[in-house]
Amino acid sequence: MIDQNPKTYKNMTTRNIRLLALDLAETCSWKFHNYTPSAWETYWYSNIDKFQYEVCSTLAQPDQVNITINALNRIMYLQTTVFDRHIRTMPIDKQFSQIYYRQSCSNEEHNAMQLIEPLIGLIRDPLTMCPEISSVPSDLYLKGEYALQSKRFLLLAPSSPFQIRPFLSKDIAPLAPWLYSLGSKKILMDIGSSYFKSRNGNTAEIGTKWFYDYYKEKSIRFDRIIAYEFQKLETRRAWEELPDDVYPFYTFINVGVEEETGRFNPWTMIEAIANPEDYVVVKFDIDKPPLESALMKQLLDENSRARYLIDEFFFEKHVSDDRNSKEDKLKDSYELFTKLR
Repeated sequence: MIDQNPKTYKNMTTRNIRLLALDLAETCSWKFHNYTPSAWETYWYSNIDKFQYEVCSTLAQPDQVNITINALNRIMYLQTTVFDRHIRTMPIDKQFSQIYYRQSCSNEEHNAMQLIEPLIGLIRDPLTMCPEISSVPSDLYLKGEYALQSKRFLLLAPSSPFQIRPFLSKDIAPLAPWLYSLGSKKILMDIGSSYFKSRNGNTAEIGTKWFYDYYKEKSIRFDRIIAYEFQKLETRRAWEELPDDVYPFYTFINVGVEEETGRFNPWTMIEAIANPEDYVVVKFDIDKPPLESALMKQLLDENSRARYLIDEFFFEKHVSDDRNSKEDKLKDSYELFTKLR
């Protein structure tokens, strides 16, 4: 007998779907297998002791310029789509690094590979931060703050090409099964959020809204958004800037994150609200290098549960190109981001 009460029926349906998903998870689960850097990334990593002091001149070499243009155009195209298996591969795809996953079931095994942007140059948009190159089309260059804050070289998972072998007959969209399970949550945490629409009046320097716009365009809706901000904001403005569809599931914490384990430690929060089946995206940029380093050390600890719950992590690490400075160098960023992958 079906209960005709809509709320009861909806709750029962959701619960049954979740139970089915949990039952399947016990017998079939996707696990990270390994990370394979592309030849382009390996070239940079292998020579980073030298390249970190001559990034711009290295990027200006003809072979680097050609790869950069093709890779950037490829990412910008992919980011307008949700990847499906009918999108054909391109020669430039071999310059992207690869993340491998494996699904082990009671009677079969599947292997998957998904592309990710390579770690090259300053580990950001390679056509920013350096002098313009005459052989690069002028329309590929951004100006001012939009160049400094460019996110064009980030290949987010919903847009990233992947392959599964043996072939899975069922459709996979919009999130790959190693990122998200049916009935689970999609969570965005913005650490250093400022206002939704701008930061200190700078609309180029946005975090939450950029992610919101990207995912909404792909018909992906977050179930929860958590925003931390140390700088005191106008409470009413902070809430009024939110789109109507964000307001119900937005949590604004106008307190800076802390290293100590507790309610203001972001990893403690993630461990409290997220499950392995959830899709968790984190942006981390608080412009406090000592605290950032301490929190990153926590996240990379083998005993950290949070590191296994985060699917996509975006972090602006501060480095120095002064050989005599004791601050971290670009080489440290390459080592850190390789560990994160």
